[in-house]
Amino acid sequence: MNSKRITKRIMMGAAAAIITLGVAFPVSASGKDLSKPDHKGAYIPSEIPDLSELPSQPFTMKAQKKNEHALGPAKPAYTIDVDYNATTHKAVGTLEVSFKNNIKNNLSELYFNLWGNADVFKENGGGMEVSDVRVNGEDSPFEVNDTALHIMEIALAKNKKATVSMDFEVSLPEQQDRFGWYGDTVSMGNWFPILAVYDDEGWNVDPYYPYGESFYSLSGKYDVTITTDKNQVIAATGEEIVKPKISGEKATHRYKATNVRDFALEMNPNYRTISSKINNIKINVYYSEKHSKYAAALLESGEESIKLFSEKFGKYPWPELDIVTMEGWFGGMEYPQLVMISLAGDRPLDWAKSVNAHEIGHQWFYGIIGNNEYDEPWLDESFASFAAALYDGELDSLEVDPIEDSYYHLSSQIADFTSRADDGGIGAYYYMIYNYGSSTLNDLRELLGDDAFYSAMQTYFKQQKFGISTTHTFISSMEKSTGRDLMPFFRDHRVLLSDQE
Repeated sequence: MNSKRITKRIMMGAAAAIITLGVAFPVSASGKDLSKPDHKGAYIPSEIPDLSELPSQPFTMKAQKKNEHALGPAKPAYTIDVDYNATTHKAVGTLEVSFKNNIKNNLSELYFNLWGNADVFKENGGGMEVSDVRVNGEDSPFEVNDTALHIMEIALAKNKKATVSMDFEVSLPEQQDRFGWYGDTVSMGNWFPILAVYDDEGWNVDPYYPYGESFYSLSGKYDVTITTDKNQVIAATGEEIVKPKISGEKATHRYKATNVRDFALEMNPNYRTISSKINNIKINVYYSEKHSKYAAALLESGEESIKLFSEKFGKYPWPELDIVTMEGWFGGMEYPQLVMISLAGDRPLDWAKSVNAHEIGHQWFYGIIGNNEYDEPWLDESFASFAAALYDGELDSLEVDPIEDSYYHLSSQIADFTSRADDGGIGAYYYMIYNYGSSTLNDLRELLGDDAFYSAMQTYFKQQKFGISTTHTFISSMEKSTGRDLMPFFRDHRVLLSDQE
């Protein structure tokens, strides 16, 4: 282990210091120090990313003609077969994804995101490689640049189904994170090549953002087979459809999921489980002996969150939810039907329950109602933060002023924050998107009244279920439901449609 990694490991012991090295932080309008993000649901990286050279977009895109109706490739269906070696910490396998080309005639290129190639993972032994890339069975030239795969020289007819297949190898980094391994725990979030989204901006292959999230994918189907040590206890997106097949010291598990925009796994041979049902939804808590004191509290908050958010926002659509405990300083992380709760140190039970509620809130806001987390991070983080405050019974205490610097908007893109990383941009991201964002939604609730607000939210849920929302979509939906002109409210709260133009 080199000296750089040793230094990073030492710093992992101080969560509040994680984002203070090499970054200046502003203060809020109330004089609040933003160097210590205090929102319990905030994802803070386990190790300190080097912000001296923030990554740029992996590929330079050609200018696209504006097409407000472009959103594809449509109906992606993944089949993944992978073998995970717990000794080498590598996953080797094949991926096939079928989809409909709803974009344009003779589609000549495709992009995938390879999030495991981010620098923050590479420096700890992580990475992704692809080979034998084929489109409709034919070899296709491709290139990889950082976190993006570009497949070239193809010709796909519009409104026709196409299939891409490839071999891939994933090296998991040694770190406590949403993607990595630490001790006996293996976290496989954002671990496979995933089809990029084409929208009115063209292909989206934005860089990996180590603070918070920067993901963007369409809902689809997953059929995932994983072979690994037979003693591994696995939590996963979807449901295990057959009993594991045992062969010697190996076991093969198969999972299926529908209407999900990602697929994650968490493994630990020492996991114990407790389960219950609420609204006919099975809730499982996977926990190690070290975290056993949190198990009942996480199950309780899982039940309460599913019930509360289903009543307020819309019915939870899947038959199962897995809650997993793990080491790490990042608070929590969400994936469809699976949430990771990071429990380094002696966290209070109420803290764990609140973080759990925040991550379960993401099942609605990003999981069910998707968005481009890089361009419009407030559409999921602010909403999940509001959901957690609703769960905590703290809505009436959400009175947060925006940062004095008017450069920062609630509707700002991540690039607007990272471009000022050396002048407080990262602290501003946490404060505006999590704290001020949840307060803004509560201001909207108070303006409209509970009945009108939650009724409008349920309509928004029905309209955008399993789709992609934008700031314009949200405002339009709320205005139509309430019959009110809400643009003055949103402008006063720094939510500007021009930020996405």
